[in-house]
Amino acid sequence: MSGPKLIIKQQKSALWGVFWGLISVGLLSISFFIGRFLAVDERQQLLDKSSWLEQQLAQSQLAYQKVNENLVMQTQSAMVDDQSNQQLVDNIKKLQNTQVKLEEELKFYRGIMAPELANEGLTIANFELKQINGSELPRFKLVLTQAGKQEQFLKGSVEMNLNGMLNGQPTSFKFSELGTFQAKHFQFQFRYFQNIEGEIELPQGFIAQTISIRARTQGLRKNQTTEKQIAWNI
Repeated sequence: MSGPKLIIKQQKSALWGVFWGLISVGLLSISFFIGRFLAVDERQQLLDKSSWLEQQLAQSQLAYQKVNENLVMQTQSAMVDDQSNQQLVDNIKKLQNTQVKLEEELKFYRGIMAPELANEGLTIANFELKQINGSELPRFKLVLTQAGKQEQFLKGSVEMNLNGMLNGQPTSFKFSELGTFQAKHFQFQFRYFQNIEGEIELPQGFIAQTISIRARTQGLRKNQTTEKQIAWNI
């Protein structure tokens, strides 16, 4: 029969608890201020980008006005040849296209910086498909934004499917299957916006029709989901 056992426990002093409490508070404070600094810096970058776009748009509008005035003056002159006029017309078209692009980009940034005009939460702001010529692979660009009060970072993933017909049968492919992608390429983590882009290669004989996009946050108290279906337009 074994005898009684003596168990010795080390009694931690109150000073020990206070010490580790202060360490915890210090670490939390450092994390808070680092996050706040990064958010302020990102917002300032957005403001700078918006200001730069406004300047570029103003310069483009001024150049357009001058070229248009020259075209009017030369058209009224009997000594101006058609080649000179055509060059001015081409310049006007280029300036008009530049203005449209600048206005669209400026509208996008203003939408981010004026969240009171938008809806709340994770949003599919834009999706583009480009193919300059038939020899190049289609390139996509998805823009995700956080509309409304941007008080938290959104983290999650996007699922993108290409729907169409293959050998006369309805078929769907994940974008991750159509290129040299990794899982991280379809993940996001942002406060204001994030672009997800890349090139895809269509399977032989596949006729693309629509694109299905589904983005979902993870790790939030109340996760958010947004979906959109877009026609294949190239």
